[in-house]
Amino acid sequence: MAKLIDILSYGGSTPDIVINYIVCSVVLFAAGRAQLHDVEASRASLCWASSALAFVIAFQLGLCTVIGCTGISIIWNAAAGYAVIFELRAGPLRVWGEEVGIPTRHRAHGRPPARPAPTLVAALVLCAAADVFYAAVAPPLTTAAHGCALVLGAVLAAAHGCVRRLAACCTATSTALPPDAQPLARSDTLAPT
Repeated sequence: MAKLIDILSYGGSTPDIVINYIVCSVVLFAAGRAQLHDVEASRASLCWASSALAFVIAFQLGLCTVIGCTGISIIWNAAAGYAVIFELRAGPLRVWGEEVGIPTRHRAHGRPPARPAPTLVAALVLCAAADVFYAAVAPPLTTAAHGCALVLGAVLAAAHGCVRRLAACCTATSTALPPDAQPLARSDTLAPT
């Protein structure tokens, strides 16, 4: 228990506690807000995001227990990576007059590009500022860990999109059966020959 408290309290470093918990709160708020404002948000989608967050928290605590580090910066960097990919997958965005994003259903429906959510922009600026600060004052391994955490979050968000597409595909396929086609009952598949 003392090790866990040491990890979460940065070994008692007040500046690190303030910086990291503010950044973590803002980034998690922005990521959660983006998830909740998703037009197609469902229980499964929210469950995926919650599970991804739980995985990243467990990873952070496990890593720090094994290698003797302290902190929560992997959590907020992974949440930032997740939020960026999640926002880009939601449809095209208008950033500095240019349309950016991953082509999605929104283009097909003729929706205009949206502006990124101000809370997301603020969270990403804060995240980038903290990463630059720690790149200047912490060992290079910390910067590498922050970069890997951003990638981890992006991969979790991309996997979320793949699972959603697969689920939609399976649902569309199962509802596309002809009306007279009935799936076999379980007893029919196990009948002796």
